[in-house]
Amino acid sequence: MVTDITARMTAEKEIRLLATAFESVSEGILVADHTFKVCAANQAYLTITGQQRSEIIGFAPLLSTHGFSESGLLQRICADATITGHWRGELNCVRPDYVPFSAWVSVTTVRGPGGDTEFYIVTCSDITERKQQEDRIRYRANFDGLTNLPNRHLLHERLDQAIRNAESKGERVAVAFIDLNRFKQVNDSLGHRAGDELLRQVARRLRSSCGASDTVGRYGGDEFVMIIPNISERFSASYLAEKLLYAFSDPFPLLERELYCSPSIGIAFYPGDSDNADGLIRCADLAMYHTKRSPPQRFSLYAAEMCEQSMQRLDLEHDIRHAILREEFVLHYQPKFDLETGRVVGAEALIRWPHQTLGMVPPSNFIPVAEDTGQIAQIGEWTLRQACRQAQFWRKNGICLDVMAVNLSPRQFHDSRIIRLVRQILDETGLPPEHLELELTEGAMMVDMTRAVETLRRLKALGVRLAIDDFGTGYSSLAYLKRFPIDTLKIDRSFVRDIASNATDTAIINTIIGLAGSLGFSVVAEGVETAEQALILMERNCRYSQGYLFSKAVTPLAFAAHFTRCEIEPWFELPGLRRVADAHREARRQQDLLKPSTAIG
Repeated sequence: MVTDITARMTAEKEIRLLATAFESVSEGILVADHTFKVCAANQAYLTITGQQRSEIIGFAPLLSTHGFSESGLLQRICADATITGHWRGELNCVRPDYVPFSAWVSVTTVRGPGGDTEFYIVTCSDITERKQQEDRIRYRANFDGLTNLPNRHLLHERLDQAIRNAESKGERVAVAFIDLNRFKQVNDSLGHRAGDELLRQVARRLRSSCGASDTVGRYGGDEFVMIIPNISERFSASYLAEKLLYAFSDPFPLLERELYCSPSIGIAFYPGDSDNADGLIRCADLAMYHTKRSPPQRFSLYAAEMCEQSMQRLDLEHDIRHAILREEFVLHYQPKFDLETGRVVGAEALIRWPHQTLGMVPPSNFIPVAEDTGQIAQIGEWTLRQACRQAQFWRKNGICLDVMAVNLSPRQFHDSRIIRLVRQILDETGLPPEHLELELTEGAMMVDMTRAVETLRRLKALGVRLAIDDFGTGYSSLAYLKRFPIDTLKIDRSFVRDIASNATDTAIINTIIGLAGSLGFSVVAEGVETAEQALILMERNCRYSQGYLFSKAVTPLAFAAHFTRCEIEPWFELPGLRRVADAHREARRQQDLLKPSTAIG
């Protein structure tokens, strides 16, 4: 008998091919009957789910795939697949060893000749890695990688949502814009690694200051934004600001140092200041800049006039750039007097700006803007060079001053090029270094005192003199003050103003003079406006002074005339002062006579 088995052989070949494909594909495949009990599963399915074949054959897949066990999920899948012929979706699953994974699952209905459901074909893919990658991309799009805080994009989204909620409920939303003061100095002094660590520490402190419904995020650079929904009243912002400021009260440990970092805060409200996220953040930003321009103010609430001030500031920035290019700035010089002799012994160079339309712009108006924009470096270099040229010109023409004092801005002081610049200008102008005095504020040195000491020592090695300006108004550490190679302390005018009537100011001045004497510093009192103030300072052994009693800052020509006049007629020749000055000098002479002799033999 001969039987044609070609069809059977072809069918068996197709079955073997399908079986090979069933087991070889990377996707997991499961075949279930019409009751959704598993009939077959390929190796890929077992690998993906982490189960054994014996554990799933004859059972519903909800016993093998954890994600199917959600309440009613299997019934919904069966219903959708039966009605439409297929179902597909993403499931969160757990393997028998409790390792979670994400799966993309597709269920297809196989119907018999009569249209009844005979089988369900389930395919699944492990998409855990893809999901993790998507999560990472989503995280990078919404969170700051350095601080793990929401970034600018997510802040805007959450603020939009907070405004919509507040609008529907009739509530308020507050936005606080927070900027770190002198952060650039930390980067310049200690490097970006220290700056990054400071930002991380600030982020942790701000996060701990947040309420459960608040959001704090990094807006960019050293700027942070806090969103406070459902704030009761505008005056509540004061409590919010104080809470934020308290978070900065302790020093930040950085690279085996302790640094203090203070914030400037601006606060704006919805409704009232703006009705959208962009406008609200812009208003808070303007309020923050108002804080920076108004020391010692630490926070500000937005007011409508700040917008006009911002436009004026932009115009001022533009005009400063042109003033630098056109060399519109001029220097005036305020004499420094020796109260003992009545002679002019020095000068302080003070910059002035004769603006074409605004008139004479005071330094207090344009120097902070130049500091913020970085233009202070060019202005400071020009000032230092011009003052040294003028001092050397006077020396060659018979006006020999002990010192020409020039202010260094904090940004200049922390510029790594400052030593080279001072040396270069002294070489260019020929001014002997001992006749140049650089004045710095306490705040400029407190950002990184270790580096400040090193910079001061390198400047001192050039031969220049060093002075701390506005002494007593900052927060110097006496432990570091004794390490500073300083020559002079300048008593701030705020202490001199009421010296005749305020016992506290008198006590402070006595303390500064005593401290300076102990450390070997000279003392200069600023802002002396009355003869009474000058005589009181003389009685307390403050020898040097400057102020309107003697002269305001004047042009080089007027200064030269003033110098010559004081060589002929000292300041204490004013009526009624000669007798007191003579008595003071006699008392000093008697004190000198009483000092023990140091002669040998």
